[in-house]
Amino acid sequence: MKQLAARAHREERGLTLVELLVAMTLSLIVLTVAGSFLVSSQKASVTASSVSQNTRIASVAMNEMGRVLRAATDNPVPTGDDSQYAFQYASATSIRFFAYVNLESTLSQPVEVQLTLDPVAKTITETKWVGTAVSGNSAYYSFPLATGATLTSTPTSKRILASTVASTTAFTFSDSDGDPLGASGAVAPSDLPNIRSVGVFVAIGSSATDPNRVTLTNTASLPNIVMGAS
Repeated sequence: MKQLAARAHREERGLTLVELLVAMTLSLIVLTVAGSFLVSSQKASVTASSVSQNTRIASVAMNEMGRVLRAATDNPVPTGDDSQYAFQYASATSIRFFAYVNLESTLSQPVEVQLTLDPVAKTITETKWVGTAVSGNSAYYSFPLATGATLTSTPTSKRILASTVASTTAFTFSDSDGDPLGASGAVAPSDLPNIRSVGVFVAIGSSATDPNRVTLTNTASLPNIVMGAS
């Protein structure tokens, strides 16, 4: 009888140990699943935050560039002076043009604007020069001029529109027929008066292969330009 009781006790104890092992195994499985879910949730949260931030940066830059480009216009000059067409320089990474509206107030005063993509610094900047009224004729304004991408005159203002720019080009140009201009580099000086629309491309992300990169494209028409190449 005692032997049977001891045997039964051992069997009962063994069963308890098996149940304990099973319970521990199930607990580990549950903890593993919960941990994986938590990690996935954190990764999803980081991804959503990164995409949201990149979208905001790209949207702000695109809205501003589209706004000033749509205001581009030829700069009227007194009789006898050379005509100053809207675009003074245009390439895939930099454009400089006149906008005959004051984009900072209600006054109708022209500005000269330059938008520049720096692929090394990964920034897009907006630089402005306020026009100077021509002596004796306040209806006309003069600006610093240059045929190249750089204008050495001190600007009125300069600000960064976007950082962490992943794209290496930002602008394309078309004439009134939709034909591309400056496909092989900067738009030729003789073609600058023929620009009638500007394509704008912005990619924001840590690199060109960033899975969270956000890309926006837009085409700005130029309704205020009336001059053409002679």
